Amino acid sequence: MSITVRRTDALYWLLSWLAVAIHLSLFISPAPPSWLLLYQGVLTGTYALLFLAPAWLLSRLLDRFSTRAGVLASVLLVALLQLLLLGDRMIWQLYGFHFNGFVWNILTTAGGIEALGASAATERDVAVLVLAMLALQGALRWLASRLAAWGMPAPRWLWVVPLLLVATLGERLSYGLSHFYGYSPLLETAQRMPFYQPLTLRRVLEQRFGLERPQRLEIAGTRLEGQLRYPQAPLRLEAPDKPLNIVWLVAESWRADSLNPQVMPQTHAFAGRAQHFVNHFSGGNGTRIGMFSQFYGLPANLWFPVLDARVGSPLIEVLQRQAYQLRLFTSARFSYPEFDKTLFVNVPPEQRIEDSEGVTWARDRRNVDRLLQFIEQRDPARPFMSFLFFESPHADYNFPPESVIEPDYLREFSYARMDLARDIEGIRKRYLNAVHHLDSQLARVTDYLEREGLLENTLVVITGDHGEEFMEHGRWGHNSSFVDAQLRVPLVLWVPGRAAHQETLRTSHADLLPTLLPLLGVRNPSHDYAIGQSLFEPSTDRLLLAGDWDRLAFLGEQSKLVLPFSSGSFSALELTHADDRTPLDRDTWLALKLPRVQAQMATLRRFLAH
Repeated sequence: MSITVRRTDALYWLLSWLAVAIHLSLFISPAPPSWLLLYQGVLTGTYALLFLAPAWLLSRLLDRFSTRAGVLASVLLVALLQLLLLGDRMIWQLYGFHFNGFVWNILTTAGGIEALGASAATERDVAVLVLAMLALQGALRWLASRLAAWGMPAPRWLWVVPLLLVATLGERLSYGLSHFYGYSPLLETAQRMPFYQPLTLRRVLEQRFGLERPQRLEIAGTRLEGQLRYPQAPLRLEAPDKPLNIVWLVAESWRADSLNPQVMPQTHAFAGRAQHFVNHFSGGNGTRIGMFSQFYGLPANLWFPVLDARVGSPLIEVLQRQAYQLRLFTSARFSYPEFDKTLFVNVPPEQRIEDSEGVTWARDRRNVDRLLQFIEQRDPARPFMSFLFFESPHADYNFPPESVIEPDYLREFSYARMDLARDIEGIRKRYLNAVHHLDSQLARVTDYLEREGLLENTLVVITGDHGEEFMEHGRWGHNSSFVDAQLRVPLVLWVPGRAAHQETLRTSHADLLPTLLPLLGVRNPSHDYAIGQSLFEPSTDRLLLAGDWDRLAFLGEQSKLVLPFSSGSFSALELTHADDRTPLDRDTWLALKLPRVQAQMATLRRFLAH
């Protein structure tokens, strides 16, 4: 290899390092305390080097066999790195977390990619981004060759590498000390770095140097481990003389305040005749746990034990034991989330109908057609249960022209090109149009049931899996936080023989099974199979639970506490007012309320044998 080629190669990697460092700097808060600028510079510089190292090593290996292959690999691999960072930055901006197990689950589980709701415009814009990133890296390679030809000296790695090692050590020590003393600005800065690996020094500083940590209060993690014991006892069933049919309708991303006379006039009118729970919370900020809480009455930290054990919903067991005719419909996939391995694992595949082709509003219409056809063609001598999952209120919020009630909506929806500060109002109006279409499809079902006289002996559940935020608290969508916009959903319950009622006390998805299973003949106390209580007997001062992939939230009347599944320190917990305003004083709150949280965790452990 000639001197010019080696110089070009060295300059290319220097330019690529600068480009990656600049990209990483976009993750960092633009207005930190001034002295943190030095830490941020060291953080981005050292992690840029770390991220580039695999690409450099692989291209160097290929260079041994072919200089051209090494050059091509250097361009392709760094372009791929930049694209991955770009995707991670989008995830961070939308949801507040980096590429993690949840994102990997989306990418590797059948139906996961489709669940994102990416449009054709997104696919086109992603293709443009790929080409642009390749062009950028090609331009950096060309610039490096020009600089080498003009005689610019290559960096002297003999002094650059030791300098970077010293900087890395300084960054590690800075984080360790900040963690020990609970200095939040630096800890929050580090949290913004993709794949950041924290270094804690507590044991060394306490045992070796005799230092005392100012914040000694530790919060145990909320992960539950052990062999699943669910239900706590076999379900005792006394079949009713006149078993009730069930129609269970769930809408994706359906937030509570959209059930109003302007957006959903028909469903709102039906709610006025039924049991309407206006302060109702999902058990999760995403579909997985939101549905899990409905069909099991359990919190998020029991999802993984249930999935591993392949235990189905008690509701399905009760229905099958009474020879119900079952038909389940979804406008998404039963494989993502893994409902074919949890909720409906014991339902034969021929009774689970998926429609994931085409625009979501058309899928919803076709599935309503199928549901009504199933009811019409059923055996009248046997009870039936039908379930339908509506997808159209999920981003990118699809609707037909006749469902437009907000004409000034964002016309072209692209994840790759959207600017939330600019587009959020147009996105919100897309959502309202989609929910207006949902209203028409829910009304098709309830009108049919009334027309056929089936409301006299049919339980009807109408709810959402979780809510949807539109930047009210800095995020868009769901799966990112436990603000009310992402947790509160409508719940309309039609129970034959019960007078219309609007309930304002807080209720939860975990209350559905304790309400419905007794109506279906289950004689066990509800604590055998759920953590909730009957919706007909709501109470005040409850501590509701909600969760996601790796966190559990305790929702009180006045406050919200969020804890990770894995053990964490006092400085890691999230604590806010119940209305999602500014954080609460942690010391005072924990001294008064922590025992209640610990007692709640103790009740959950009964579902696992140790």
